[in-house]
Amino acid sequence: MTVDVGDQFQVGIDLGDTLRGSVDFEPDIASFQDFSTDAGSTMTVTVAGTDTDLDGEFTVNLTTDVLGAKEALTMMGGAYYGAFDVVTATETVTVNVITADLFPYGVEMSLNGAAPTFFDWYEYDSLLDDIQAETWQRRAAVAAAAFGSVIDRMFEVVGLLGSLEQTEWADPTVTACDEFQGTPPAGVLLQGEHVLTRLGSGEDLSPGDVLDWRFTNCWIADSNSLIDNSMQMQNYIEVIDSSNTLTRIGFGPNDNVSGGVVYFDWRVAETLENQGVYMIDPASRIEVNGGFSVLFTQP
Repeated sequence: MTVDVGDQFQVGIDLGDTLRGSVDFEPDIASFQDFSTDAGSTMTVTVAGTDTDLDGEFTVNLTTDVLGAKEALTMMGGAYYGAFDVVTATETVTVNVITADLFPYGVEMSLNGAAPTFFDWYEYDSLLDDIQAETWQRRAAVAAAAFGSVIDRMFEVVGLLGSLEQTEWADPTVTACDEFQGTPPAGVLLQGEHVLTRLGSGEDLSPGDVLDWRFTNCWIADSNSLIDNSMQMQNYIEVIDSSNTLTRIGFGPNDNVSGGVVYFDWRVAETLENQGVYMIDPASRIEVNGGFSVLFTQP
C-alpha cells in the first residue's frame, strides 16, 4: 500500500503477513470498538520524495500489544497503549505510549537506549513537519502515522463487515454524506454521496463476491474529512461451521483466487472553515493506492 501525503512525499507500507491481533466486537450494535495488534507484529515502511535524510526504509516492530481504538484515532495512530521500535541499519528508536488514569497523553522516545524524551500528542504529531527536529524523531512520527493509517483503513473495512446486510441485494446502495453548513470548497458539491455495489453472480452475498465502494465529494462532518474515488473489497471470505457459527470472514486470497482491500487513487482531505467558507488543507491530503488482506477468525 502506498500513501501520497499532501503532494509532498510518499510512504510505502508493506504489511507482509505479520500484522496480527484481535478485535472487540459489540454484537448489539454491529460495531468494532478496538483492535489489539499483537506483540511481534511488524511492518516495513519506505519514505520517498522528502529530499532529506528521512527518505529510506525502516521497520516497525511491536514490542508489546498495541491497542488501537476508534476514539484514539486522532492520537498516535489510534494507539491507547503499547510500545514499538523503529529500526534502521544504524539506529533503534523506542516509542512508548504514556498513559494516566488509563488515558494516553503522550509518548516517550529514546534513541539507541539513551534516556527517553517525553512528547505530548501535539508535539509528537508536529515532529513530521518540523524540519528542525532530529531525523530519528521525525522517522518515529512517520511510523506512528503509517500505523495509524493502517488502523484507520482497517476500521473502515470492519465497519462494513458489521453491516453487510446492506449488500444482500444486487442494487447499489446510495448513501448521502453530510452537507456542508456553508460554502463548500471550490469544485466540491454541497452534499456528496457514497455508493456501495456488490459485484457477484448470485442474488445473495456469497464467497468470492466483490464490493465496490465509490465516494464522490463525501464530507464527514465529525472529522472534517472529504473523501473521493474508490476502493474495492475483493474475494469475500465467509466460513460457517456445522453448528452454524461464523468462523472466518474477510477479504483476501482464498482457494487460489486473489483478493483483499484495494484502493484506487482514494483521497482523504481535511477541510477548514472560516466564516462559513470551507477550504481544503493541501498539506493534510492523502491519496492511497494498493491495499492489503483482512481476515477475522473465530477461535
